[in-house]
Amino acid sequence: MANVLLRKLRNDLVLINLSGTVLVIVITFFPSNVLRIVLGLPFLLFFPGYVFIAALFLRKGQMDAIERGALSFGMSIAIVPLIGLALNYTPWGIRLEPILYSVSAFIV
Repeated sequence: MANVLLRKLRNDLVLINLSGTVLVIVITFFPSNVLRIVLGLPFLLFFPGYVFIAALFLRKGQMDAIERGALSFGMSIAIVPLIGLALNYTPWGIRLEPILYSVSAFIV
């Protein structure tokens, strides 16, 4: 039973990683596109928190979907500014590419 739950969770995480990869490709090759906004908003506002909550609560049965979604949104709002704060003290600074790559690395 636990293997089935972990397999579904892994499918969610694989989908998140694939959409992050698509976003990196879209931003690299198409500088101004509506797809950037459509993929970028969940990339910043939902995915980092979802991955963090998935790491904390390994089984989906521990909390329902509404709790997981609300916590994912809240944790993303807390995690992304911390990544930006850390980037502020690096030579790369706060620009599109460093934020994109560092949030992608956090999600992976």
